[in-house]
Amino acid sequence: MLPPTNCFPSQRLARGAACLVLAAIATAGMLAPVKQANAQGLGCGGRLVGVGDSRASLVLKCGQPFATDTVCIRIPRVLWTVPLHPREAPRQIVTEQCEYVDEWTYHRGPGNFMSVVRLQNGVVAQIRDGDRVP
Repeated sequence: MLPPTNCFPSQRLARGAACLVLAAIATAGMLAPVKQANAQGLGCGGRLVGVGDSRASLVLKCGQPFATDTVCIRIPRVLWTVPLHPREAPRQIVTEQCEYVDEWTYHRGPGNFMSVVRLQNGVVAQIRDGDRVP
């Protein structure tokens, strides 16, 4: 993305800092890291499992996983303190709490990526590619 046409070097002095800011934003946009896309579905024998499906539906369509794991996902929580004195105001404290979720790994065969399915509260929350199987 290039800066607007009215911000090229011949006009930059006349326009001032606004053109420099626009050029910096355009450059930052080009240098921003690209996020890896996560798979939104998992095909098992012609049947598709997607985000929002139940654990039972996953097992019926894909069978038992190759491996299972329980992982901790850190979630920020806001807590409020109770003042000991009536003139004190409650204070806000931000902490992280651990939410345990299941990750099931499905072996897709030699030369393919493994599929990792994250289950939260018995529901498919995320499907992503794992390591490639040699």
